[in-house]
Amino acid sequence: MKKIQVWLCVMLLLGLAFNAQAQTQSELEKELNDLRAWMKTRSSQADSVIRKEWPTVKNEFRELSYSLDSNTKKLSEESKSEYSTIKQQYKEWEERNETRKAVSFEKEELERWEREMVGTTKINKIKAANLRDAFVRALEYTRGSRRNWSLRDWDYAEFVFGELNTRKSELQGHLNSSDKIKIAALQVEFASLKKSRDAKDAFENMKEKK
Repeated sequence: MKKIQVWLCVMLLLGLAFNAQAQTQSELEKELNDLRAWMKTRSSQADSVIRKEWPTVKNEFRELSYSLDSNTKKLSEESKSEYSTIKQQYKEWEERNETRKAVSFEKEELERWEREMVGTTKINKIKAANLRDAFVRALEYTRGSRRNWSLRDWDYAEFVFGELNTRKSELQGHLNSSDKIKIAALQVEFASLKKSRDAKDAFENMKEKK
């Protein structure tokens, strides 16, 4: 009888432990979902916006990742991989923003960039039907002018593109699938062009130090 009681106790404890572990995993997956959504929103913003709001971005990431950092081993392999990717992206932001001050813009100069890149200074008023064309124009301008841009020029270009990204987020539910796909491709291209410039600057700095 005692053996049966002991066996039942062991099974009960194992069941409780399993349920606790399953609950922890569920909570961690929810936290990862929250972090994923936050990263998606922040990634749609220009680097200049991230720099300007860096203290807030930093605190938000710490709060969202605190529990995940402490319990990473309890995540599934797929979730571990995704969390690692998110942390790497945040690390890149941190490296850029811990050493660079927030960028301030001159109103008239910013409006000039908005008109040249997008065709309007009222980006927050662009309609869903016209948003794709606004992105196309911004990318065409970037492709044609980027080789002559200084870092300051890139700051303006990133800010304007960030305004477009914000407008896209606001109109997400009103865009058709074709426009969403096209705009997503243009967003990736803009990020790639900026990374190419960053790589070039890093190479030039390395040569100067030799």
